[in-house]
Amino acid sequence: SFAVLLSVLYNRLELAILATIGGFITPFLVSTGSNNYLALFSYLGILNTGLIALAYYKRWIPINFIAFLFTVVIYGGWLQRVVWNGEAVPHQDGLLFASLFYILFIIMQLANHIKRPQQFTRYDFMLLIAINSAYYGAGMILLQYWNHGEWQGLFTAFLALFNCAMAWIFFRQQKFDRNFVFLLIGITLTFLSLTAPVQLEGNYITLFWAAECVLLFWFYQQSGISLAKLTASIILILALISLLMDWAQVYSDSAVK
Repeated sequence: SFAVLLSVLYNRLELAILATIGGFITPFLVSTGSNNYLALFSYLGILNTGLIALAYYKRWIPINFIAFLFTVVIYGGWLQRVVWNGEAVPHQDGLLFASLFYILFIIMQLANHIKRPQQFTRYDFMLLIAINSAYYGAGMILLQYWNHGEWQGLFTAFLALFNCAMAWIFFRQQKFDRNFVFLLIGITLTFLSLTAPVQLEGNYITLFWAAECVLLFWFYQQSGISLAKLTASIILILALISLLMDWAQVYSDSAVK
């Protein structure tokens, strides 16, 4: 905390980087080998919350990247160990902390932009996509151990709804970067399209994609956003392929009978 304060007062990125790295390696330096993941993840949550304050005052992208990288490595290492070693997976606690880290990193990415609206760079876009991808991957792994994966489709739909809500909020703020809004819409459409194959089976996937295609074309006509038209075209192709697969299965079953 003292090093972060100095980095802000003296406007030195180098001090902030050293403070961030030092904060993330501290648990390993003082570890007793007790495997207390609750204490470790709580510490990471506190540390990343402090870095949000730094991100609010300074737009230092390397800090966000370092924090995200260390958190993914530490959390991913824990998840890989408990899954591969055949231990009882604490899926509820794991999903709770993964959700906490996801929210913290989303806020960390937006903190400085909310203070001073400005253009997002490609590094901001890449990190935002990586945050969503890492959270989705961890969630899908953990939900396999919760009612045999019954909640995976709902989890996918929740991420689509969450990104859609953010897109709507920032779309109404005229000063915000429209490319960022389009990125959120793209992430929303991606998760929405994944909901069907994750949760549904057979012809229900075809029906879902067909309905989504019609909805996206209507949305394109109302908004003029070309991304919606492109996504609708892709979904239309997927729906046609799924329809052909349904027909092949139905007629093959009829021929056997």
